[in-house]
Amino acid sequence: MTDVTVGHTVTDTIAYLDQNGNPMQVTPIPDSPPSWSKVAADTVDTLVASADGSQATITAVGAGQDTVSMSVTVGGVTFAATQQLNVQAAPQVLTSVAIVATVS
Repeated sequence: MTDVTVGHTVTDTIAYLDQNGNPMQVTPIPDSPPSWSKVAADTVDTLVASADGSQATITAVGAGQDTVSMSVTVGGVTFAATQQLNVQAAPQVLTSVAIVATVS
């Protein structure tokens, strides 16, 4: 679940993962552009995919929940992923800090 506040913009990027959950060292080439979709109405969020489908930008516009889905076909095999999004209208309050590790 990704929790955001109205006004946040979330950029989702496809991560191609190996059997151990690590990023592929060589990025696979999709058979066709990936497809992105969402369930909720545009009153909760909007979704705009990049021209090549490698990423999507979601803008939180109203309180509610949504499910963002992506599917991509590589070598004739279709892979899919989903992301749960929770949009809150309440103002943000700083409660902690974190270290974010990115494996590449």
